Amino acid sequence: MKLAPQEHAEGIDNATTLARAEAAIAAGSRSLVNFALFSMVRCLWPRKRPAQAERVAVYRIGNLGDIACAVPALHAIRRAYPKARLVLVTSPGRRGMPGAADLLASVSWIDEIAAYHSEEIAGLGGQLRWISEMRARQFDMWIELSAVAAPLSTILRNIAAARMTGVKWASGWRYDRLRLFARAQSDLIDFPNESTRMMRIVSAAGFAQASSSIAAMLELGSRERDAVDRLFAAESIGSADLLALAPGAKAPPNRWPVDRFIEAGRYLADRGTRVVVLGSVQERDLCGRVAGAIGARASNLAGRASVRESCEILRRCALLVCNDSGVQHLAALIGTPSISIFSCRDFRGKWFPAGGYNVVLRKSVPCHTCFVETCPYDNRCIGLVTADEVIAASGQFLNFTQHSEAALAATAS
Repeated sequence: MKLAPQEHAEGIDNATTLARAEAAIAAGSRSLVNFALFSMVRCLWPRKRPAQAERVAVYRIGNLGDIACAVPALHAIRRAYPKARLVLVTSPGRRGMPGAADLLASVSWIDEIAAYHSEEIAGLGGQLRWISEMRARQFDMWIELSAVAAPLSTILRNIAAARMTGVKWASGWRYDRLRLFARAQSDLIDFPNESTRMMRIVSAAGFAQASSSIAAMLELGSRERDAVDRLFAAESIGSADLLALAPGAKAPPNRWPVDRFIEAGRYLADRGTRVVVLGSVQERDLCGRVAGAIGARASNLAGRASVRESCEILRRCALLVCNDSGVQHLAALIGTPSISIFSCRDFRGKWFPAGGYNVVLRKSVPCHTCFVETCPYDNRCIGLVTADEVIAASGQFLNFTQHSEAALAATAS
């Protein structure tokens, strides 16, 4: 049955009203849960945040993107306690995954990275041993920068674990995983990006954001510069406009079609841009395929640079084109603009890179905010982003040069 125009408009109005009500219910529920968590923590640690502390633990787990997003918040805590022993307690997950040690092990303002792996705390015995190790350190303060996807049960477990370590003061837990009325939330709620969410957690505890350059917090130095100089010399990479492509992503729905990375990269390379393709050792073949298809003006650097050296490479690039993955957050930390290509499987905004100079390309579909690990519709939403859109967005960051007739002919063939 076809609706009359008036009936159709009324149906749209009713749907909008319902979505607004659903989003309000979800937002209110999240606020109630967080108020309850705040009240619980204040009952367990009723004293005010101490002005001085000798030993401070910051708990933040996750891979490179999670850690990169937390760097400004970590640095705010360090600024508040410049003389304390600051320990980052962290886990990248299972052994072999990249994490905080790869990015921050050599920075001077973190005294220690106490890393563990998920298999070490898989059972009750492992968890109790870990708590005993933390208790032996006699921390004065414990601040948790909760993972955005942490379920409430995990947050409650972590509060209990922190209490068992005997810390004198603790703060930071926040619940943001609520998926009630997910599509209405994504349509109508402006979610902060993860870096902003981390800063809000520490700001609520009274820590002020650093005024210094965020890139300076990484303390990239001669070691990284010399290593990249050698790598660039081996690949005959000069100082012309550099474009970084990062075609990998951990979650399959977050992977833009490889042929579109190739199409965009080839177009930009043909206009004088030098292309470097970045990725992990596991992504070497994928990145090699992209670089090989682009041609002589592209180099596959996947697996050939450490995480910190990759940050130095990104620092030298005019632009990064990537999927929703950790590399966009490394670029944001360095201050390199990015064009990030997103699926719409998660809440809109949550994993957008920090900084107003970035471009996010994200297309909505009726099944958005699905949280799936494998898309039954062949990654429909991310597939709607075209190479032409990426090329058009690149124009504000790169200086295109005119094709020669020979280059045009080569492209056409």
